Amino acid sequence: MSTSSNLRIAIEDYRAIKSADIIINGITVVAGENGCGKSTLSKILYYIFKISGNYNVLVAENLKERLDGILRFLEIAIRDLRSLDRGMRNDLMRDFQNLIVTLDNQTPSDDVLENLLFQLDRINLLINLDNKEDSRTAYRRLVFVANDLLNLNASIESATKIPIEKLKEKAIDLFDSAFKLLKSRNTFLLKKELENVFHTNELPKKLDVFEIDQILLSLKDNKLSIPYSIQNTIYIDTPMMLGEYSEDNPHWNDLNRILQNNKYSNSNEYLTKLIKNEILKGDVKYEDDILSAMSFSFSRSEDGKIFNLLDCATGIKSFSILQMLLKLGYINNKTLLVFDEPESNLHPQWIVEYARIIVLINKHIGAKFFIATHNPDFISAIRYISEKEENLDAVNFYLANKDSLKYSYKNLGKEIDPIFESFNIALDRIEKYGI
Repeated sequence: MSTSSNLRIAIEDYRAIKSADIIINGITVVAGENGCGKSTLSKILYYIFKISGNYNVLVAENLKERLDGILRFLEIAIRDLRSLDRGMRNDLMRDFQNLIVTLDNQTPSDDVLENLLFQLDRINLLINLDNKEDSRTAYRRLVFVANDLLNLNASIESATKIPIEKLKEKAIDLFDSAFKLLKSRNTFLLKKELENVFHTNELPKKLDVFEIDQILLSLKDNKLSIPYSIQNTIYIDTPMMLGEYSEDNPHWNDLNRILQNNKYSNSNEYLTKLIKNEILKGDVKYEDDILSAMSFSFSRSEDGKIFNLLDCATGIKSFSILQMLLKLGYINNKTLLVFDEPESNLHPQWIVEYARIIVLINKHIGAKFFIATHNPDFISAIRYISEKEENLDAVNFYLANKDSLKYSYKNLGKEIDPIFESFNIALDRIEKYGI
């Protein structure tokens, strides 16, 4: 069932990478020493397809983030109104909460903007009608909040009126920016994400993505089209991310949101049973139960004993993540799985088993893989299991070669001998430092 995606990514002069022109067409394996840019490639791929495939949602998230000050002003104003009876205050708060939900779940639109502007006008009118003495104090605070939000630099003493029209103008400008992003699908969000992930405002000299030779992404041309071959993407760099929230690793949070779902649809029963019966010898699941001490659990087949998955060995977690993704039906022929050194937490025997599962997922489901590794057993397993499964046409190997202070990636096709020649450096070191 392996399918050709006809995707290619080309990068020049970014961090450790001098040049890379890589096909994403089944199972793509890149090898090289530490610091050669494998993780950079992995993250770039993940964020390209995360953003291109969820562009409208991310524009909405960006808009809500930039509206935060205005929304905070509105909530403070509702809570500080003293003259309103409880029923009217509850109505205002209900409308405000509905606006928040709409911003969370709906593509930015004129209707949403009109709703926000209406709520600002209404709250301004109600505030001006409130003549109670304690409300006057609250009013002065709202004047200060609005001026500070707009960077008007007005002191508490000099500012006497809420600049509601300027607040509305700011909201309109923010929505207009969102509308322009939706229309143009330019690379602003991707550039912003790369700057956040890599902690630098430097961007690649070249970053292009092609699908059937048509350009999908070009930083130079500020173009980000809609991909067809890849419609969802998953990035896994450690099984220790399971159940963990991380500000530094937002892809951990993305994956946890996927896994914290118990609506299983099972994209391939053969593969889930294979992992359950032949590898884990047990089953995993997630339950959103506040009364339970564990959310992710592992049930051992031999005796039925249940363990907290977060306390299990990292190898069990590695296979459990794959099993849950399969059970959820999240892996399909439009999925790209990006693995950064997936073998690093596995016993040698399970390294081979993990490679086998990757080959079988590609063969039976058609999901694409981009894998960064420097483990000889893993590379051999991918190569020879693919050949046995008659799936070798879907596999491509790349090797990072040092070119001055940076690395250029060479397409090896199906050959892995050059990779093993690079590993021989370790044997030379043993001879040098050993007896």
